[in-house]
Amino acid sequence: MPSATSYPSSPGPEFEAFLDKSKTLEGARLAEAIPKSYFEPQAWRGLAGFFISYALYIGAIVGVAYAPHWGFYIPLYIVAGLGGWGLHCIAHDCGHNSFSRNKKLNIAIGHLSLLPLLYPFYSWKHVHNLHHFHTNNLELDTDWRPIPRDMYKRMSFGQRFVYMGTRTWLFWAGTINYWIVSGFRPGFFPKKDMRSDVKRSIAFVVLASIVYFSALIYFTGIAGFFLLFFAPWIAIHTWFSVTTLMHHTSADIPFLTSEHWTPNASRMLVTTDYRYPKWLLFLTHNISIHTAHHVAPVVPFYNLQKAQTALKQAYPGMIREKNFSFGDLLWVIKNCHFYDLDSGYYKDSAEQRAVVNGGATSVPNT
Repeated sequence: MPSATSYPSSPGPEFEAFLDKSKTLEGARLAEAIPKSYFEPQAWRGLAGFFISYALYIGAIVGVAYAPHWGFYIPLYIVAGLGGWGLHCIAHDCGHNSFSRNKKLNIAIGHLSLLPLLYPFYSWKHVHNLHHFHTNNLELDTDWRPIPRDMYKRMSFGQRFVYMGTRTWLFWAGTINYWIVSGFRPGFFPKKDMRSDVKRSIAFVVLASIVYFSALIYFTGIAGFFLLFFAPWIAIHTWFSVTTLMHHTSADIPFLTSEHWTPNASRMLVTTDYRYPKWLLFLTHNISIHTAHHVAPVVPFYNLQKAQTALKQAYPGMIREKNFSFGDLLWVIKNCHFYDLDSGYYKDSAEQRAVVNGGATSVPNT
């Protein structure tokens, strides 16, 4: 990755304005703006979310099994994906110990919640924590980190296929790549206790898969495996990929070398919180209220809206919020591919460079 002492080489006014904003947050204890009562988990509320999401997931799969016509499959897969994504959001709280004060309950629910994704809980947890520690750090972040175009040209064909594919026509499979890279590789993790955790999670997923897939294929055949598990699995990853891609990817959000990166800026300034309809916010357990989560990961999902309000009052103008639109998603997968060594932002063309530095109108408004 680029040297921390060299880039961006010619930052424009957008980058300088970002650094000025970042400096105003230096030394601030951001989480202290959130009332302490919002940090207290209520396990029954977390369990309610867990059962609602599992009911949505299982109900949609049963619907596929009994659907009178294949035309019902796509909407049912969207619902199954939403249920599975909701379960991931529950596991998300478990991974941050905001689901319950009971560590064993967090671990148990976390493992059960990630079964529809076949994602070993500890594999996901340890990788996700790296993202929190290094959000939008060009050298260390693990999620949707861009690379310079020249580096891309030096990659192998397979590496280029995965990198560019998951940022364009395969955007829905971006988290499948993370699953492949980290899900079943204990050696990926640097610490012995991490590797031990991951091995236990892998054993649980493998055992559950043997039991479930054996029964599923016995009663429904190979076709049943693809219709009732694999297709919903793809749908969950689509929700997973789109949500995480949009949180931290925009032409006007910089990725920072370690020279310029600061913890508070990474928590407050580099996330876009998309406003969902209330029903979708409910079923995704407030996952789109993401700035408050980065500031205080131990806030349970049902308190994130109140935590976000407290942060906006304490730090006006610092939180990026906008209504979600598919136009934004299409813009990102069309334009946000490579890190620009000059500006510190995404750049694919001279036109986009002008847009970023000039603050023109074709970048989605925040």
